[in-house]
Amino acid sequence: MVKKIKPWFGFTEDKVFGMVMENKDFCKYLLEIIIPDLKIKKIDWLDKQVEINNSERKNEAKEVRLDVLVTDHEGRVFNIEMQTTDQDDIGRRLRYYLSRLDLRYTLNKGKTYRNLKDAFIIFLCNFKPKKDDKFYESHHTYSDQDRSKQLQDGVTKIIINSQVSAEGQREELKALAKLMNNEPVKLNKHFDYAQRRIKEINEDPEMREKIMLYETRMLEREQAAGKAGYEQGMQHGIKQGLEQGKIDSAKIILENQLNNGSTLTQATEFVRNLKLIPNEKLEKIIAMYDSHKN
Repeated sequence: MVKKIKPWFGFTEDKVFGMVMENKDFCKYLLEIIIPDLKIKKIDWLDKQVEINNSERKNEAKEVRLDVLVTDHEGRVFNIEMQTTDQDDIGRRLRYYLSRLDLRYTLNKGKTYRNLKDAFIIFLCNFKPKKDDKFYESHHTYSDQDRSKQLQDGVTKIIINSQVSAEGQREELKALAKLMNNEPVKLNKHFDYAQRRIKEINEDPEMREKIMLYETRMLEREQAAGKAGYEQGMQHGIKQGLEQGKIDSAKIILENQLNNGSTLTQATEFVRNLKLIPNEKLEKIIAMYDSHKN
């Protein structure tokens, strides 16, 4: 009997990321090492997997699911996102996430724009970088005519990619990169906690089942959204389009599993268990992946 190989769910897996980050002490520490100039006394509120929709355009506006949403003692809002797949839209994705955040959290009714809360959008990325990408990049709004003039809009966007060399960075950020890359970290109690929690999650059959179920549900939602789009205006070729969508989804999940530290065998087994596509199509994907790798 062939022994079933279990994939490892690392820090970059959505559910694991949320379960590790729900610890306010660790979340506060992570924010402090990413934005060291901020003095965060305490985190007032933290939530994970938050869905933000525009009720007035419920059937039109794209829904947003925020990985981790935090407010601190000064009312500043932090959205921390894990990104494992490069869809070449990170700038526009940042823009849309910020717009949904402003819609719900940064300005209370009856207040003026002067009361708009500072917002920080942090993308933790774990995918192959482009040639000019840096490990740590912070973005603000500047004048095209005078780069020394910054528009005081209260927005900071930060992108960290653990697949770029962290050479020259602070030890804490190097440790964060290792955690994202499923490498052992020996630095302090905060990273000890994160690694211990990840290990607990992977050793808990019930937790693993929840992660598998979550992955499947997310996939079903994507497929349902794709089906609805076809039904609205693309009747021709629906069947072929949906089949291709399943193949594309399988490729993305396989890549995510590999980024999360699984071996190719473990990642293959994980995708096979989801039963998205026939085994022969999955084998073709694996063969293509092997040929590109070699």
